[in-house]
Amino acid sequence: MNTKDAVGSVRSAAGAKMGTTLTVRNGKAAAGYVYFELDTVANVDTRVTFAVDNEALEAYNKANGTNYTAYEGASLATEGAVTIPAGRLRSDYVAVNVPAGGKGNAVAITAVAGQGGSVSEDNGVFIYQVAALDAPVYEKTIKNLCYIEVNNDSPLNAGEYTLSDGKPFFDIVSVFAANINLNEEGMPYIHCNDQVAFVLEHADEIIRPLQKKGIRVHLSILGNHDDAGMRSLSAEGAKVFAKELKMYADIYGFDGFDFDDEYSSYAENKFKGSAVSGPGVVSSATECTSANYTRLMEACREVLPKGESTFGIYWYTDDDQPVGTNVEELIDYAVYGAYGAFDEYRQQDISNAIEAPYAITLSGLDNKGKMIPVSVNEAYLNKVKDGKYGYFAFYDLKSSRTYIREFNQVAKVLWNGLTVEWTGNVYARTSMEAVKFVAPSDGNQ
Repeated sequence: MNTKDAVGSVRSAAGAKMGTTLTVRNGKAAAGYVYFELDTVANVDTRVTFAVDNEALEAYNKANGTNYTAYEGASLATEGAVTIPAGRLRSDYVAVNVPAGGKGNAVAITAVAGQGGSVSEDNGVFIYQVAALDAPVYEKTIKNLCYIEVNNDSPLNAGEYTLSDGKPFFDIVSVFAANINLNEEGMPYIHCNDQVAFVLEHADEIIRPLQKKGIRVHLSILGNHDDAGMRSLSAEGAKVFAKELKMYADIYGFDGFDFDDEYSSYAENKFKGSAVSGPGVVSSATECTSANYTRLMEACREVLPKGESTFGIYWYTDDDQPVGTNVEELIDYAVYGAYGAFDEYRQQDISNAIEAPYAITLSGLDNKGKMIPVSVNEAYLNKVKDGKYGYFAFYDLKSSRTYIREFNQVAKVLWNGLTVEWTGNVYARTSMEAVKFVAPSDGNQ
């Protein structure tokens, strides 16, 4: 091909769209990640140099009627230099480092391409907004987690419940769920369906309000019927996926991740292995082990250390969890996901302080389509409290029913007689405006 035909664009990692906000939280620096993508492969190496470009920001303001101001102190890793090898479309990622305390509200990144490519006139600049956030931190003897099925409901509903001492009822809200999949090169990446993508695109309106209330927000990672999974990644694949998680955490401001080892091909007796699927996975189903799960957690901790990011494990079988002498150094909690039942981490003994041995589902329909009442086992609640377990979990908070009675049952035991207060506000899945809850006329709630 003629190398002059290759035209490239400046893009952000993690599928972030133009104007995505990087959040400087509690005085800690933020980061974005950009890459350069050619529209067709070049037959020579393409040298690309990114730059923080305040003039491009001013030009964008004039062209689009925006009033962004340049954020002070932003810089690029590797001095912005990267090379796209001949025969490839994408460059490696370059970190955009955003220090705390700067004035301004946006960073514009442009690129210059050498032999092998030119820069698109339409996509030659990428802009991140920058905003500061002071998020309160609350301590509770037992932390409360809720997985939100964002295919149907909004995470914002979790922020409408508080304990009578003023602390949030939910300590962690997990966006359920993004998927782990393999790309065309056989490497793992995060796939988001339209509903998860909606949450990411509206992080300022969905994730940030929860964090302002002192609620940590996680992204759940779930298998998706191909060879990618927590137990199947090769050493190389684990490192690649860990970096992917790091970019999602930094760009969208997630406080951590929940890992749910379901629905990967090895759990469905359909594993193909590296010879077919690529170098991101191991060669055979017999190699899909809990030790690989541990290896993934180790790779994640290399780029997302404890204290910076929280990791939760959702499990309910004998082999869907990491193992090893260092497990407690790698994970922050483990949730037993057979809702309504009680069990401890099976493959080895771990501290009760990081276990949620009992969890409750907040949804369910009978064979006539009528909602099943939420069941709360007070004996199990007392076991959680008396056993000094550190976590409790709910699944599938819905806007279509009320839970104040059940939540008060839980709070009375786990938090020493505290009660739960509810605003009565609910949010539809795609709405940022609350409305007052109205009970269904058929009483199905």
